[in-house]
Amino acid sequence: MPGEAMLRVENVREEAALESVRDALDRLGVDYEYVRSEPEDDRFPQTAYFYVPDDSADDVEWALADPSRKHGFEAEVL
Repeated sequence: MPGEAMLRVENVREEAALESVRDALDRLGVDYEYVRSEPEDDRFPQTAYFYVPDDSADDVEWALADPSRKHGFEAEVL
């Protein structure tokens, strides 16, 4: 998608970790879209993908640093 970057969140071990990603994006105020998770069922750990605005990539990575430490996932804007 033009103007959007892919946020990959790896090693999500529980639903609470995934919620912390959504909460951080909401607090940041960026317009994001959940794309998919792998595996596609409810098994954990999983990798989740979101679209985020290109111009907020640095802010997104910064906002996810604390939840990442707390929940043990790795977040990267590709």
